[in-house]
Amino acid sequence: MWDRLRHNVVQTLRRDFVAGLLVFVPVGFTMLGVLWILEQLDSMVLPRVFRALGMEARQPPLVGVIVTICVVLLIGALTRSFLGRWALSLWERTVERIPVARSLYAVLKQFMQAVLGEGTHASFDRVVLIEYPRTGLWSYAFVTGEQGPIPGTVGRLVKVFVSSTPNPTTGYYLLVPVKDVVETHLSVEEAFRLIVSAGIAADSSATEVAESGSDAKQ
Repeated sequence: MWDRLRHNVVQTLRRDFVAGLLVFVPVGFTMLGVLWILEQLDSMVLPRVFRALGMEARQPPLVGVIVTICVVLLIGALTRSFLGRWALSLWERTVERIPVARSLYAVLKQFMQAVLGEGTHASFDRVVLIEYPRTGLWSYAFVTGEQGPIPGTVGRLVKVFVSSTPNPTTGYYLLVPVKDVVETHLSVEEAFRLIVSAGIAADSSATEVAESGSDAKQ
């Protein structure tokens, strides 16, 4: 009797501990991440301005966050103007001549475009399924355009980009015959979310698309 009672108590505590971890870890680390981001934003612009002016004033909490957001909005508005685009183009040409800065800037720019979804529609036509990295294994790919005739190849080719998990900005550029491409109904944003989450964010529609693509290939 006591052994069974002890066993039940241990099992209950174990289930409660696991259930608590499933909630505590994502919630706790998310809150820590948000607080860290707010702290960085709060000290990103305004304290530096105070120091540049020789002031050591104590700013109220979150005022720096508001100032930083306003600065980002101002930069965005300027970037959309002719003068802002010219300045950005000048900056990118300058960075292109600095090896380390060039690579860092390119990675950060591509990462932000992927996370925010900016420029994905302009870069990718649609999402398709291809057999990659070998026959029988399917991967989502982003079509970037059609390839002109290449001697020695069979039929029309399409240019596709196969993203990696969990960073969709890295991957492989492939030329695939049109006949080997299976169309899907996924949007670019849905495919990015699916790839970044390693399939965890897959919904029923994505599963149905994959199954229909496999059936079509057969």
